[in-house]
This record gives sequence, C-alpha cells and structure tokens, in this order.
Amino acid sequence: MGKRRHILPAALIAATVAAPQVGADTPGDPLRFFADCAGRFSAELSHRWMMSDPTADDIEALRAALLEIVASLTPDGAGREVLNWRLQARTAHSALLSRASFQDDGWAAERATAHINHCAAFLLGPTAPAPAEPNTPDIAATAAFAPAR
Repeated sequence: MGKRRHILPAALIAATVAAPQVGADTPGDPLRFFADCAGRFSAELSHRWMMSDPTADDIEALRAALLEIVASLTPDGAGREVLNWRLQARTAHSALLSRASFQDDGWAAERATAHINHCAAFLLGPTAPAPAEPNTPDIAATAAFAPAR
C-alpha cells in the first residue's frame, strides 16, 4: 500500500503530461496505452505468482496504480471496450511469457521485458517499498547500559 500511495499521483501526472506530446515513445491515446499496460501487468503478475517470483509484490503495486489510472481515464459507457483492450494485451503478454519460460524463447523474453519496461517508464515514483517509519536510531540501542548494583 505504501508504494501505491507514492506511485499513483506521479502516474496520473505522467498520464496527463504524456497526452499532448505524441512521439515514438509517448502514447497517442493515454487510455488505450494504460489499458494495454494494465493488461500486460496482469499477465506479468499471474506469471510471477505461478513462478513463485518474490518480485510479484512490486508488480502488483504497479498494476494497482495502472488500474486506477485506467479507471480515472475511462469515460462513462466505455468500460466494456477498455476491458477488451486489457484482455487482449493480457493474452498477448501471457503468450510471450509462456514462450519465454517454457520454450526457452529469448526473443519472447526480450519482448515481454521491453513491453513491461516501456509501461513502467510512465509510472513515476519509487520502485522500492516506502519505509513504514522514519529511519531513526533506536534510543535504547544507543544509550549506555549500566547494570544496576
């Protein structure tokens, strides 16, 4: 939850900033782009869970941020179309991950990684978990200990 709190505001800013600047690396249609990314991250998360990958929690936090972006960008009445985009991207990404893992296909592994990295590049914010508390030294650990007499 800590990661999500930091990623979401920055990602929403990135979505609004990226929209008017269409180029090779920026999405022309932010809703379609983020819906595709949410689908890819869903496939990535499922795959990492299946493979018992410890980084699944990081992917889950990024996916949650993407889903909130998609929800905020989706106009009324477009939910089914957006869900279809997500499902198509999830299916395509799942196929890449299956080829990469079970057929030892280097090209598929590179493509899957490139797609995830491209999507993640639009999510600004920390990628490491936010600390639960400020990093302050423990008072008891730094105090001099004198045994009672």
